[in-house]
Amino acid sequence: MYRKKIVIGLLSVVIVGIIARQIEQERQVKKQVWQLEQKKDADGIIRETPKPYFIEKQAGYRYRDPEEITYPSKITGTNRHAMVFLPADYKEEKQYPVLYLLHGLTGSHRTWRNKSADVILQNLHYFEQVPEMIVICPNSAVNGDEDTEELSLTETIQAYDLTGQDLVENLMPYINSHYPVKTGREYTAVAGNSMGGRNTLYMAFTYPELFGYVGVFSSASVLPDETYGHVNPLLMDLVPPAEKFRLLMLSVGRSDDVCGDVTYKLHGLMKEKGIEHLFYDTEGGHEDTVWQNALYNFAKKLFI
Repeated sequence: MYRKKIVIGLLSVVIVGIIARQIEQERQVKKQVWQLEQKKDADGIIRETPKPYFIEKQAGYRYRDPEEITYPSKITGTNRHAMVFLPADYKEEKQYPVLYLLHGLTGSHRTWRNKSADVILQNLHYFEQVPEMIVICPNSAVNGDEDTEELSLTETIQAYDLTGQDLVENLMPYINSHYPVKTGREYTAVAGNSMGGRNTLYMAFTYPELFGYVGVFSSASVLPDETYGHVNPLLMDLVPPAEKFRLLMLSVGRSDDVCGDVTYKLHGLMKEKGIEHLFYDTEGGHEDTVWQNALYNFAKKLFI
């Protein structure tokens, strides 16, 4: 009996210690959220997020594992893969807005998961009141093998350039019929980095009736550009849509020596054409920290 009391007492001490650590960790997270809020510029953008809380799972909070799905594609004649992030408190009877999140060159439908995008978005809901959403990460290697490793750069770009058509004609209808998503441009976002940014711009300006929120992170060239003559343009010009986007955001790392100049050119062209948008640059190159920061800032403005 005495031994049992000792065990119970020790367990109580351990549990109290765990709870205390969780409370302190939550306090630190809320402090960092408050500190980040103080850094917002006039557009609500936080340009620098060193050692961000939002890429880490926080103790005492639930995170749902991403799930991999397959859907039939009429373009490739095969079943293709995508990754789905569902809210931790997902309920089939509830409807959610949807974000299509596109990867860059050499990536796959798993790439944004590997950048902790699912954790970022769940943390934003927990700590910064961002609405819950369903996130779909397609595979932009649009061919029968879902792989471009053995292809030339030209062949790889050709496969990637089918992303928009495959998403709109095959993946989006599948998602709409298998998940409780809200439909309409006011509930639909698309974003991507690098080649995913190129495809995002193509989809946004080709199907503006479908996408109300657009995030373009360190985009590869999408318009005719002598600097990137080896890359065929997906668009010949940016034509302002009849109904402006609810959000069109451009971001890039200041040290991006891969295709960073593209974003600055897009910013200038959009200003010239009167296309309403947000633009900011941040510390970093063509790298994950830049895109995690971009997703953080973009998601904070979604579906509000």
